[in-house]
Amino acid sequence: MTMKVHRRKTIRRHRNATSPSPPPIPPPPDLITEIEQSVEARDELEVGAARFAAERDQSKSAFLRLFAGELRAVEFDANRALDRFTYWQAQDARATRQSDALYQLLTMFKKRVEQFESNSKGEAVVALQRIIERLTAERDRPGADKNAIDKRIERLRAEQDSLRAPLPPVPPREPKDKTPPPQRPAKSKPQPGQSGKI
Repeated sequence: MTMKVHRRKTIRRHRNATSPSPPPIPPPPDLITEIEQSVEARDELEVGAARFAAERDQSKSAFLRLFAGELRAVEFDANRALDRFTYWQAQDARATRQSDALYQLLTMFKKRVEQFESNSKGEAVVALQRIIERLTAERDRPGADKNAIDKRIERLRAEQDSLRAPLPPVPPREPKDKTPPPQRPAKSKPQPGQSGKI
């Protein structure tokens, strides 16, 4: 009795085959949409960073509480304690890197929005208005956190008002070519030994 041996088909690549190219980068949106997206990213990062910081503050207490509970349930084991501590330390180090990344991104988006608001005030006002209108619609949906949405709308309106406020008047500069008033020649003092007589 002969057994059939099933061979796998080997898939060979052609020598000239190229690796798949990355997806094309979409063109940048119009300026108002770009400002809108940057403001949204800034605000999301601000909320996320604050929430992450609060959770991280509680992580150490949670670890110690859990470890104390385990020690009550089982006999003390130095190896187990080391493993638990090493695991928590690794988690805390990762959380530190995450926190740093969040704050660096937040700083970058804050500066980006400031540049937009400095160079393109009209477009920035329109972008903020779009966000306010969208938030107003979200506020009326069931389950929405109206208090948080109202606070955010208030901040965005204040930001809008600061962009619409007229700049303070610039004091007039004095002309650079203003000639100083003529000075009187200083009276020469008579030298000692000289008199008015000839």
